Amino acid sequence: MRIKSIYWNFGQNKPEKSFRYIDTSSIDRKKNIINYKNLQYLSPEQAPSRARKLVSQNSVLFSTVRPYLKNIAVVRELKEYLIASTAFIVLDTLLNETYLKYYLLSDNFINRVNNKSTGTSYPAINDYNFNLLLIALPPLAEQQRIIEAIESALEKVDEYAESYNRLEQLDKEFPDKLKKSILQYAMQGKLVEQDPNDESVEVLLEKIRAEKQKLFEEGKIKKKDLDISIVSQGDDNSYYEEVPCEIPESWEWVRLNDITSYIQRGKSPKYSNIPIYPVIAQKCNQWSGFSIDLARFIDPETVHSYQKERLLRDGDLMWNSTGLGTLGRLAIYHENKNPYAWAVADSHVTVIRVLSGVINCHFIYNFLSSPIVQSVIEEKASGSTKQKELLTKTIKEYLIPLPPLPEQSRIVDKIEQFFAHIDALI
Repeated sequence: MRIKSIYWNFGQNKPEKSFRYIDTSSIDRKKNIINYKNLQYLSPEQAPSRARKLVSQNSVLFSTVRPYLKNIAVVRELKEYLIASTAFIVLDTLLNETYLKYYLLSDNFINRVNNKSTGTSYPAINDYNFNLLLIALPPLAEQQRIIEAIESALEKVDEYAESYNRLEQLDKEFPDKLKKSILQYAMQGKLVEQDPNDESVEVLLEKIRAEKQKLFEEGKIKKKDLDISIVSQGDDNSYYEEVPCEIPESWEWVRLNDITSYIQRGKSPKYSNIPIYPVIAQKCNQWSGFSIDLARFIDPETVHSYQKERLLRDGDLMWNSTGLGTLGRLAIYHENKNPYAWAVADSHVTVIRVLSGVINCHFIYNFLSSPIVQSVIEEKASGSTKQKELLTKTIKEYLIPLPPLPEQSRIVDKIEQFFAHIDALI
């Protein structure tokens, strides 16, 4: 039968008292319900010219403007005086209003409405053509069975959508989680086998001492930095202080300061638009790598205030040391990525310069990037929640696992191989 035969409405009128206004934006199209919390409360004087349609409990609202958007819902709450926009046809009916809503939402019905609509930007169907459309009218009991079947199917669709979204999220997170697991595994000495033919850590420590002695004699480090603080074990193989994780017997725990020649926070620059001397800020250090494109530039007249040690060198680690969201992010400085004269770090970035020739900077980068460090980075930081920072003193005292140098290189190579395979799968 014609749809005009199954409904009536209470017409339209200019509001005479304050009301809640239902327009097309009031419909939640995903759930096809009215978003009552967001309905405008208006006085008669504030009423827009389209606020005219009277509604009642269980009125079905069908938007005749851009009907393909399916702005369709049932009035379920009538606690306040409601007025609907003239963009809606209001259908009061003896049919099951939920059945009518689902029928109006069907693609078959919407396609017929679209075919009778006119206009380009805002196609709409007039009341006359809408009323001539046909509607299937089953008995009331069958209407209820149809509703139950639809809602049962929708529950399954919602469950599937939820499962699908979870799977999508897992797919997005999987590469990152897998990389973190590989780093964790690697830094516990489980990614590559220990080779008894490697030069031992004891020999490596002697080379570190010799290198630091040389730097001291050249005036590049202080006498207090000559000592190497190895975390010792007791007779039962337990460490005398808490260590971040278990490591192979052929490794040692040392402080970051023991294996570096320079650890220093950058300083606040005077900026300039003259692109000669870039300043590495936290935004330049991304987990995807170091980017000079995001750097600003120093005023050339202030260059003389930077000591030679502050100029970044190939292999320097740049560790973001302040602020939630950026704290702990790390990158390696590569000279070949800097087309300018040289670069320095700003006061939010700590520069870590490992002892070249005896320590693999990529190994240290991987350790500091691993969950062993990153999962507790905020606990190590000082300051209030919004002003967290990694103090230079804290960074110098970080415990670092020290394998033989050849093993450091094998670990780095294996990590790079795994990461390349993971990236190829994305």
